[in-house]
Amino acid sequence: MKKMSFVLLVLMFAMSTILAACSSKSPAVSEPPSETAKQGETAKPDATPGAETEKKQYSGEIVISLDNTSAEGFASLQEAYKKVQPDVKLVWEPKGGPGTDYPSVLGTMLAAGTPRPDIVAGAYMPTYDKFLNFDKYRYQTNPYTGNKWDEDLDFNFWVGKNAKGERSVLTTQSVHIMWFYNKDIFNKLNLVPPTNWDEMVEVSKKISDAGIIPIASSYGYKVPLWMNEIYMDQFTRDWHDLVRAQPGDYNYDDDVDGTFVADPNDPFINLKYNFNQARFYKGIKDGTIRFDTPEVAELVTNMAKLFPKYAQKDFFVSNDDYPLFLQQKAAMIIDGTWSLPTVKKDMENLNDPKRLEELQIKDSGALKPFEWGTFENPPMVGSLVQGPVRSVESATGEYISIVDKNQEQSDMVLDFVMFWLSKPGYQAWVDGQVKANKFIPGGPIMIKGVEVPEDIKELFGNVKMLGNAEIVLNNLLLTRVADVDKANFNLYKEALEGKITPEDFGKKLQESWTKNFDEIIKQAGLTADNIEHPDRAPGK
Repeated sequence: MKKMSFVLLVLMFAMSTILAACSSKSPAVSEPPSETAKQGETAKPDATPGAETEKKQYSGEIVISLDNTSAEGFASLQEAYKKVQPDVKLVWEPKGGPGTDYPSVLGTMLAAGTPRPDIVAGAYMPTYDKFLNFDKYRYQTNPYTGNKWDEDLDFNFWVGKNAKGERSVLTTQSVHIMWFYNKDIFNKLNLVPPTNWDEMVEVSKKISDAGIIPIASSYGYKVPLWMNEIYMDQFTRDWHDLVRAQPGDYNYDDDVDGTFVADPNDPFINLKYNFNQARFYKGIKDGTIRFDTPEVAELVTNMAKLFPKYAQKDFFVSNDDYPLFLQQKAAMIIDGTWSLPTVKKDMENLNDPKRLEELQIKDSGALKPFEWGTFENPPMVGSLVQGPVRSVESATGEYISIVDKNQEQSDMVLDFVMFWLSKPGYQAWVDGQVKANKFIPGGPIMIKGVEVPEDIKELFGNVKMLGNAEIVLNNLLLTRVADVDKANFNLYKEALEGKITPEDFGKKLQESWTKNFDEIIKQAGLTADNIEHPDRAPGK
């Protein structure tokens, strides 16, 4: 499922990359606007769609060190690539798995003068400056399909760029955050899924009155990260005009930015302009972007109506929300698309001893299946709300970055990645896992034409992408400075518990950002000069 990988992706990219909104070209999602930001892209060469072009033959070795450990998928992929590039040796050296701190391992590998791996999960190391810029190749003809590469792979759903505006990461599966609920409990209490925040509070109260935990969740990341991003986004739609590229900026594109019109109701507004990270931080320094506002106070006031009041008793220290849901001790959880196949599989064999041990559920044999469903994030309402609710829509599956060593090696590695991240390669990757009964995707696949089992297709068929709330920095707690983040999380906890007022929370948070501003921008890969001159490309 790579659940923890996704959480870390959110944490590490929230500050130093652009987390763009959806372009729902993935399977089973609605069609978004066609306009896309063209920051850092090159000219679009012609291609003959659907017809393979002449393939250059390569010879050498490619070392792959991802956090993914799918040996079955790799074996199938390796066999398929061997047929088209027989002289290329693929070496599978995954560094993930239980108990492995992949980010630390990756940092050590990349610290070497010439790292051994050619392909890594670069989302965990966004400040590394020797990754290949995929934007230079997105319109290049894929020799294995005859299409432009971005017609094979959805480049627009999730955009991982570094501080220089370079696309250093490609991903394979889309993620959508939503609510899972126990239909049996709702039916018994004559309840329906809430359609706004006030209804969510009312539904939670009725469930609590019936002696059931309304919401099982986690303060480790779900509430302070996902939910803050989802709802902060409703109060900050006016930030788009502050953080977009302006005329004269290094990443300004007249075709995109020159025609931009801020529409707070557009769920895909992020695709309509180029984001200038330095302008965001300049806004914080200049005071045009602030956290001591009525909007932040309103957000905290609303969140405190649910948490910790209607969560499990050990909400602030527990991460056992899913087991509580599975045991029918809790009626609702917030989770991602990766849990759709997981819940289905668990319901089919609820009392499997090995699975119960994994989940640390001790009452073996006592679990009973129940009808379950999902609903979207209930919007907050009120005069301070600036736009409709969206979701956290990011990426999971494989996070692909190429370590740019030299032109010859990078050309060969890029050839393999083009093969892998298009139907010929990714179908083989999927088929190997399906054959071994180990294919559990985290969301709809972003590679065009790849077939998945019917039950998986059906599960993701009703996923509706709403647009990504995880834009700019809509998580007001995150700074990527460890001590500051910890202090901000504790501050937020005090506000939820009523130990400080929502207004005081905003004031103290603003002080935290102001006091630690220099260290925050340093961790984001920027300098004071970048903030003073946001028109200049970082690092130049």
